[in-house]
Amino acid sequence: MKTQPFEIPTPVAPSDGEPVPALNMVHKVNYPDLGGLLLVMEGILTPGAFVHPHTHTREDECTYILEGTLTFLVGERVSTHGAGSYIPKPRGIPHAFWNSSTEPARAMEMHTPATFQRYYDELGVVFSTHPENSPGFFAAFDALAAKYGLLMHWDMAKDLQARYGAGLVAT
Repeated sequence: MKTQPFEIPTPVAPSDGEPVPALNMVHKVNYPDLGGLLLVMEGILTPGAFVHPHTHTREDECTYILEGTLTFLVGERVSTHGAGSYIPKPRGIPHAFWNSSTEPARAMEMHTPATFQRYYDELGVVFSTHPENSPGFFAAFDALAAKYGLLMHWDMAKDLQARYGAGLVAT
């Protein structure tokens, strides 16, 4: 039997994981658990939540919707998906997602490799120390994005809001 280059990880119960309170997320599978090959985060997107358009340059990402409904932009395609859906988001392809429903959605974000291990924690600090949409917020967000090889597409956000109601709650 081949020896793994890492220790056998402990299973993660539904209530387990390291929280990122400012983002309503929890670490489920971390960098060392699978030798740096996979990061799994779980989070709740409240009605109106909007993950702004961005492109990953170092990792591929896939969302699995556990509860609720989310709308995604991946490349040029906009589509809405419910619980049980997987939404692959390859590196190099711009994407965004949002909750335009009146109910919270719960989703898993999977990154491979696990280069985003501390990104969400650092992003939580940005959200908790800068008023959202302030000049300091954008400067801190952009600096963090650069550190993690993330390209932000702030200019695309207004179009998504106007055309699809991204970040707006359906009434």
